[in-house]
Amino acid sequence: MAIITIDDKEYETENFTEDQINMLKEIETCSNESNRASYAHQVFDLRGRTMIATLTKSLEDVDDDQAELDV
Repeated sequence: MAIITIDDKEYETENFTEDQINMLKEIETCSNESNRASYAHQVFDLRGRTMIATLTKSLEDVDDDQAELDV
């Protein structure tokens, strides 16, 4: 299998028990899901900021149109 490092100590996964392998798999799953959630957060944050900018621009355009009508 592989060598993993935990707290600066290396472990050969070939010597892991079934329970230890299952724990390692759960750690990997948690890490993957955490990374996926972080990515999704970044995507939604950017989309939200983009939509705020788009809305703000849209509202400024309406204000400009209103000023022209108030003549």
